[in-house]
Amino acid sequence: MTRQANGRSTIYQGSDGYWHGRVIVGVTDQGKPDRRHVMSRSKSVVTARVRELEKKRENGNVPLPGIRWTVAGWLEHWLENIARPTIRRSSYDAYTIAVRVHLIPGLGDHRLDRLRPEHLERLYRRMIANGARPATAHQVHRTIRTALGEAVRRRQVQENVATLAKAPKIETKELEPYSIAEVGRILTAARECRNAARWAIALSLGLRQGEVLGLHWSDIDLGDGILKITTNRVRPHYEHGCSTRVGRLRDTALTACKPTRMTDQPSPVPASGRSDCRPSWSSS
Repeated sequence: MTRQANGRSTIYQGSDGYWHGRVIVGVTDQGKPDRRHVMSRSKSVVTARVRELEKKRENGNVPLPGIRWTVAGWLEHWLENIARPTIRRSSYDAYTIAVRVHLIPGLGDHRLDRLRPEHLERLYRRMIANGARPATAHQVHRTIRTALGEAVRRRQVQENVATLAKAPKIETKELEPYSIAEVGRILTAARECRNAARWAIALSLGLRQGEVLGLHWSDIDLGDGILKITTNRVRPHYEHGCSTRVGRLRDTALTACKPTRMTDQPSPVPASGRSDCRPSWSSS
């Protein structure tokens, strides 16, 4: 074999009997040529792979060298290191459920660069067949589409296959409001609670739970009869006091747990320091 000039690709048969192809596709972070190697017993196969690498080089679509991600590995990396620092806690929680409850158990062992739209579509069908709502499958679809979009931007994969996959159709249902009699029964029951006003305001104005819970006296103008929605109260998150995850406490003695503390959510109600790993109050 003679060395090709100007970094041109080479195809040759080695002493091992295999055909080898070497293609320079760019420059590494260290400033050295990024040389890729392919091999096969067939010269035509190696030739085709060399031409494919050359085409990707010309189009700027050569995958980065290094780790070959599985779907599970990339989703965990994306969730914790890319998404979590930049999104709201509620969005992170929704992504976490989609990733760890549905996507990783259903697709985690696939190589990221070998994932196909059909794999996603079969997952959605299985989810619905097992009792999940189409809206849940849609959330999973949006999550994997976002995660793969980031993989494309970082040249970990060439194409976002989730944009090709067909998500299940969501059937919209017309909302049926409470009747006057039902509203009356709710308000009658609410009078027994210290926060009865919350239910009266919510039913009168159609406010969401978080909007009602976030109201302050400064949001109300009694003179002009105006109420402003300025805060959306979300359910607080608590950091577990010991090294064991809350979801794995079935075999762990709760008495060994340190006091809990609230994270990511300011609250006028301080954490109680109870040792049973549960919030001391509820927004429901």
